[in-house]
Amino acid sequence: MNQRGQSARRGLLVLLVGIALLGQSALGQSVLGRFLSELSFNNVAPYFLNAEFRILSRISVAEAAFATDTKFDITLLRWQKFIASVSVNPLSARNRLTFINGFTFNRNELVAALSFGGVSLGIELILENQSPSLEVGLVVEAAAKTEWFTIASYTGFGVTQIVEDLDWDQVPIVNEPFGFEPRIVKLDTFSEREPDRVVTAPFLFTEEVVAAEFYALDIASFSVMTLFTPSGLRKLIPALAVKVNVPAADLRLRLTISSTFEFVPPNVFLTFLPIELSLRWSFFQWRSLTLLADPPPPGAGGGAFSFRRQIFQSLFELAFFRAFTEICFGPDCPGGSGLEWRFGVELRFLFGGP
Repeated sequence: MNQRGQSARRGLLVLLVGIALLGQSALGQSVLGRFLSELSFNNVAPYFLNAEFRILSRISVAEAAFATDTKFDITLLRWQKFIASVSVNPLSARNRLTFINGFTFNRNELVAALSFGGVSLGIELILENQSPSLEVGLVVEAAAKTEWFTIASYTGFGVTQIVEDLDWDQVPIVNEPFGFEPRIVKLDTFSEREPDRVVTAPFLFTEEVVAAEFYALDIASFSVMTLFTPSGLRKLIPALAVKVNVPAADLRLRLTISSTFEFVPPNVFLTFLPIELSLRWSFFQWRSLTLLADPPPPGAGGGAFSFRRQIFQSLFELAFFRAFTEICFGPDCPGGSGLEWRFGVELRFLFGGP
C-alpha cells in the first residue's frame, strides 16, 4: 500500500469516527441540516462550458457535525471534501479530507483547539500530496480576546502564504465580519472559501504572523498585522474601520481602509490599497471591496497603483432560507477572465428532538 493511500485511509477513519459520534449524539437531540448550491462562471465563451457547480451539505447534532463539499463542471469533478468536527468544551477538533481532479487524494487537514476564558490555542496539521511524495505542514495558532482588543499569532512550519490565507493582504481585519469570508483560521466546518496555505519542504519555521485589533466603543477599530519570515520583517498591514449603527432601523454600516507595506531591504513598498464598504439592514447584507495594487513583484510598478479588482456581494436571509450573489470584475478576479459571477441558495432544516 503506498503512502498516499495510507494517508487517505487514515483521514477516512477519522471521518468515520466523527460520523459515529454524530450518530450517537443524535439520540434524543435536535438535528440541524444545511444545504447550499452554487453556480459560478466567468467571462470566457462558451459560458456554459466554463460554468462550475458547487454543492455543500452539512448536518449537525449537538456539538458534532459532518459536511460534504463537491465542486464540478460538465467534464470533471474538481474537488470532493469530507469534513467532520466535534466540540466538547473546552476542546474542539476538525478533520477535512480533500480529493481533486476526479478522485485523487490532495490533502488532509486535522485541527485541534482549546478555548477558555477568551484565550484559544490551536494547531493545524496539514498532509499534502505533492507527487511523488507527501509533505507535512503545521500551523500553531494562539489568540486572546477582550472587550477592547484582540491579539492573535500564527506560526507556520513548512507552511507559507498564511497572510494570503487570512486574506489580510487584500481584505483588512474587521470586527464582526458579515460572514462572506472568514478572516482568520477557524474551526469552520462549513467554509465557502478555499485555503491559500501552501505546504513546502523542509519542515522548518517559515512564517510568523502577529495581528492585533483595538476597538473603540463599537464605533471604530484599528488593526495592525506583521509578517515575519526567517529573513526578518516582510509585511506590515495597518487598517482602520469606522462603524455606524442605527439600532432603531436595524442598520449597520462599516467603512474600512487598509494598506500593505512590503519590506525588501533596503526598500519599503506600498503594494495594496483595499477599500471595503459593508451594509447590513435587517435581513439584507451588501458588501463592496475595491482593490488597488502595485503589480508584483514589490516595486515593479514604480509605485504606480492600478485598479485590480472590484467585488460586489449581496445576501438575503429570511428564516431558513438564504440567497447570495457575487460579481467580480478586474484583472485579478479568479480565473483571470476579468469577470466572474457567483449565485447560490442555502436552505436550513431543523427537526427531531426530545
